[in-house]
Amino acid sequence: MAQSMEQIRQRIKSVNISYKITKAMQLVSTAKLKKVGKRIEVIKPYYSEVYNTFNQLIPKLNNSIYLKSKDQVINKTIWLIFNSNLGLCGGFNNNLNKLVMEQYQPQDEIVIIGSKGVSYFTNHHCNIIQSYIDFNTESSYNDSQEISLLLLSKFNNKETDGIKVAYTKYVNTVTTIPTIIDLLPIVPIKTNQKTLIQTDFEPDPETVIASAIPLYVGSIIYGVLVESQISEQASRRLAMENASNNANDIKNNLLVTYNRARQGAITQEISEIIGGANAQES
Repeated sequence: MAQSMEQIRQRIKSVNISYKITKAMQLVSTAKLKKVGKRIEVIKPYYSEVYNTFNQLIPKLNNSIYLKSKDQVINKTIWLIFNSNLGLCGGFNNNLNKLVMEQYQPQDEIVIIGSKGVSYFTNHHCNIIQSYIDFNTESSYNDSQEISLLLLSKFNNKETDGIKVAYTKYVNTVTTIPTIIDLLPIVPIKTNQKTLIQTDFEPDPETVIASAIPLYVGSIIYGVLVESQISEQASRRLAMENASNNANDIKNNLLVTYNRARQGAITQEISEIIGGANAQES
């Protein structure tokens, strides 16, 4: 019984250490989440305006390579996928990568953000043409320009028919959604033309969009980068919170088991003492 109680004590000690670690990581993720959350609040109005402007331009285009036609077939796609460099973030990476693999074709190519994605898609024998593992919560718009230039160059040179972006959309601190969007060619969104502001573009919409497409692509990529970082921290915070709660539950259960074992040992010792005393009296 003494050995069993010692084993329980060691388990309680081990679980308590795990609890302290996961609780500390939860607090760190919460702090990072607040920090990155402030960035998205600042830049969101700007990217919303860029998006709205391009949606006014799109209906005015005719036969542009940047606009997807109804009968256009995408034979080869370049995927831009946002993963994390660190683990312990629940299903943040795995859920998104599984969604990508459902649509990935053998002829497709991948540009991956995050070391976890590099490992995953390398193990699945996918064609990774470029990887970036140096992005963090301090990354700026200029840091993402290299990716924008790479993707635009391949699309303009007709090395690919389309570009898709896979990232984890942030809804709230407990909900994130794996999402895939068509970056290029742009898929027209059905809107009520009467609600659009009538805008004149000079010299013409085709020239304007050809000049502004790098701004559009760069804005989308950087916005997705920041949102992916928010989702990562939210997923890690939730995973560490669940791990902390589970560790606390295990610790409480072990304490109950330990107290029962201890009470049983005390009861047995008392019974032995009483039995010995009775034997001496007789």
